[in-house]
This record gives sequence, C-alpha cells and structure tokens, in this order.
Amino acid sequence: RDRLVAAGKPKLVALVAAMRKLVTILNAMLRDSKPWKTA
Repeated sequence: RDRLVAAGKPKLVALVAAMRKLVTILNAMLRDSKPWKTA
C-alpha cells in the first residue's frame, strides 16, 4: 500500500488494491490447502 501511495495513487485506491491482493492469495491457499508462508 505504501509503495502505491508513494507512486501517487489515492490512499483508498491503494488500500483496495492491497486488500484485493490478499484476498487472491488467501483464496489460492484455500484452493490448494497450503499453509501461509512468510517470505
């Protein structure tokens, strides 16, 4: 989110983009039955 805001995106747009990315990751984890991995 901070990277998007620094690039000039409005704060709400950056927040929604970050939430959407997390939801996509979580859906893939549920689909594949894999645990969360910290990078």
